Amino acid sequence: MKNFLILVGLGIAGMFGAIQLRWTWQAAQNRAELAQSWSTDEVQSVATGTFNNTLLVTPADSDPITCDVFIGNIISDRTLVQELTMRGFTSVQCDNKKASLR
Repeated sequence: MKNFLILVGLGIAGMFGAIQLRWTWQAAQNRAELAQSWSTDEVQSVATGTFNNTLLVTPADSDPITCDVFIGNIISDRTLVQELTMRGFTSVQCDNKKASLR
């Protein structure tokens, strides 16, 4: 009986783990689709990272100064930062420049 209860407990834990993994994977897919939808002719954006939680932006004229200005504008806009964090993004990156949203 003890072994049966252990197996049932492990089965339930495995089921909840699978559900959590599915939610995490779906959220990552949603972030990837959302980032792609923000792309324009001037700026391309994609979600990168293990769980697509980094917003990678690439301006058409990608030079270090443009990236600094672009990231600075994003980080200084509190409303935008809150929106990005609500959607699950933890950082924004342009070229080699990366900034945390928290």
